[in-house]
Amino acid sequence: MTNKKILGLLGSALLVATISANAQSETLQYSEGVFSGTVTLNTPLPENGHDFSVSPAEFNFAQLGYGAGYQYLCPTCGYTLGGMIEYGGASFSFSTSDGHISAWDITIDFTGTPGTNTQTSLYATISSSGNSFTEQTFGAACEPYPGHPDPCQPVRSSNKTRGVWTAIYAPEIDPVSAGAALTLLCGGLCVLRGRRTDAGKGSSH
Repeated sequence: MTNKKILGLLGSALLVATISANAQSETLQYSEGVFSGTVTLNTPLPENGHDFSVSPAEFNFAQLGYGAGYQYLCPTCGYTLGGMIEYGGASFSFSTSDGHISAWDITIDFTGTPGTNTQTSLYATISSSGNSFTEQTFGAACEPYPGHPDPCQPVRSSNKTRGVWTAIYAPEIDPVSAGAALTLLCGGLCVLRGRRTDAGKGSSH
């Protein structure tokens, strides 16, 4: 095999391994009026799965109010996904069929506004059968003046409209494949260098 062919094969191997990116993360964009938002997963959802529970790296439903974001609006809110601690918790479940989201059930339960004496409580559900949320502010700023109504009335909203999910993949270079290809390329170059050295020695006799 000629040197050019060897170099060509090694270059192709490096190129293929470098661009064979594995989708390590996936951002799901939800569209449905005030319930629009995004959920970023560390790994993509399976092609087919029923009630598949996930713990997002980030989520943001800003239109729902304070507390409906994690690692975005309030990175120090203290969310423990799937559980409750001081400020809030959230759970996310998806069902998929042939690579499409067929059903979902999201619950966000938040209480607290760090650094203030007026807190916000938010309870939201986002599902394939409809959405709802209740937001309530309470604390020192909500104390009514004598003879006046409570200035912090709860805010509620709901609908029965089925939302739409769009997956946005974020591919990353696979370091293992790229490293293996680089090693192969370096080894091939060493072989070629050895051939060139041997050829030089042969021509001197």
